[in-house]
Amino acid sequence: MNWKSLGAKIGLMAALLIALAGCVEAASPTPTATKAVSVPSATPQRSPEAATPATTPVETPSLTPTPAPQPSSTPLPSGTPSPAVPATVPVDGVVVRETTLSIATYIYEPFLRAEFDDERGVPYLWLDRDAYGEPTPDSTVLTPFRAVVMENRYLRLTILPELGGRLYECFFKPTGQNLFYRNAVLKPTRWGPLAREQNWWLAAGGMEWAFPVYEHGYESGIPWSYSVERSASETKIVVRDTTDARPRMSVEIGLAPDTAYFIISPHLENPTDSAVSYQYWTSAVLTLGGPTMSANTEFVYPTEEILVHSTGRESDLPGERAVITWPVWEGRDLSWYQSWEDYLGFFLPEPSEDFVGAYNHDTGLGIVRVCDRREAPGVKLFAWGQDSPYRTEYTDDGSQYFEMWGGPNRTFWSEDDNTLGPGESKGWAEYWYPFQGIDGLSFANKDVALSLTVSEDTISMGLASTSLLEGTVVVEAGDSEIYRREVAVGPESPHVDAVSLPSDLVPGSSLSVTYVSPLGEVLVSHVTELSDQ
Repeated sequence: MNWKSLGAKIGLMAALLIALAGCVEAASPTPTATKAVSVPSATPQRSPEAATPATTPVETPSLTPTPAPQPSSTPLPSGTPSPAVPATVPVDGVVVRETTLSIATYIYEPFLRAEFDDERGVPYLWLDRDAYGEPTPDSTVLTPFRAVVMENRYLRLTILPELGGRLYECFFKPTGQNLFYRNAVLKPTRWGPLAREQNWWLAAGGMEWAFPVYEHGYESGIPWSYSVERSASETKIVVRDTTDARPRMSVEIGLAPDTAYFIISPHLENPTDSAVSYQYWTSAVLTLGGPTMSANTEFVYPTEEILVHSTGRESDLPGERAVITWPVWEGRDLSWYQSWEDYLGFFLPEPSEDFVGAYNHDTGLGIVRVCDRREAPGVKLFAWGQDSPYRTEYTDDGSQYFEMWGGPNRTFWSEDDNTLGPGESKGWAEYWYPFQGIDGLSFANKDVALSLTVSEDTISMGLASTSLLEGTVVVEAGDSEIYRREVAVGPESPHVDAVSLPSDLVPGSSLSVTYVSPLGEVLVSHVTELSDQ
């Protein structure tokens, strides 16, 4: 037996258990310990507190102080209040502060067990469901989590280091809406990368980091560390899973003073002397402005075909690995959630653009993800279907959400695993932003979102931007310029207009929109065909 290797494994598992339990002293590993280790039930990660206010400011000298807080005006599901909002909105900088946020939680941590993934050299936790049993909603307790709030004039981001370092909220200040789904409870589900009876993924909501295996990874529910980095142009919250000498990762969540996008920069590392296979996915769990998902949500995924990952039992769609047309399959427009009868998950075999997005036509709020598809070609979408019977497995209030995924792996299947060589690392940047009030999405880059809708002889056009912009909008149909206007756009002030189309246009005629700054910089340019509208 390789005692040195066994000791290292046990040490990593012990460190994982200690982090979960909130202990400060490491347990001494012994060669006779078995692989499966129980979490000590006497040392839970956090002490539940039924009477503690959901938002308790914490004095943190190393963080930037903020003015006295006032309650958020944005409604959220019962029992899930939002972190306090400063009375003075920052207009020329980024403010960071620490607070406490409490969430109703099922008592699952005492029943987590530690195991080791020999292939990837990392520990993980699984849920002992025989011991966990079948608790009921009245058994939940209000559990406090440390929350780090970072905001500028347009966005307020809340990060929960103790819950997988996730980006839990993104409030768009011009509308007061939260991009993300926010579950009223933390409830272990049967989904994830393990056997169904061992999984415990928490559909908490927000944005999480799935590593080093497919689905929701091993680390989305365990404590991470965080630090704050500042520069003249950007403030970053850096969350890190571990500093142990094993495959590991960190994510920089960046926010500039005067933009409505945030930058997600994952960094994967293999500090060992052996190559390791991995999967990584950024997963955003969304509703776009409401406590649950709207049937009038439109998915904008630039592709002509999708690769099915999974479908529900009540769905009439083809099953796993089938390639079907997008957005319309057999007369059914799958880009609208109202057409989804049961759950569907799919990948994009060949993304044709560097963006994907969605728009909630009930709330008027949209989301864009922009990423170089050469760096991170993997794109996935998942949603439950309007009549899903699975809601009680992840929540107690019947709410729904959808998931936008992206990463360097093309699919979840093992043939698309990537490899980090000894000492190798990989990183890239993703731009995410909310936008409002333009009735859809047709094209986007990191600066501008554009919508185009043709109705009979009129085109409806909308522009939303991530910063204050000025320029000239030019619309051409066929060989004719049909619109030119000086336009100022910003996160608080989208531009919408209707333009009459020439009567002699025929299907297949080109339609182009260009937005150019006073200095001649092309801020956005998009060309399509009328037959595609």
